Amino acid sequence: MRKTVAFIAGIAVGVYIARQVEANPEAKRSLNEAGEKIKTFANAVSEGYREQEAKASKTAKLKTAK
Repeated sequence: MRKTVAFIAGIAVGVYIARQVEANPEAKRSLNEAGEKIKTFANAVSEGYREQEAKASKTAKLKTAK
């Protein structure tokens, strides 16, 4: 029962915040900028992970070749 109440309260708060952001252009712009920064950060992390994975794979291939 508590989980259901918390879930419904969370939805209500989310709707309220969404309406407030839509009504305030400055808040909307800030939210969009934050989203872009998060996307840039996530892409950088993904790229770094792929680079490290490629290095590890290359090292593993060299070790098994010996």
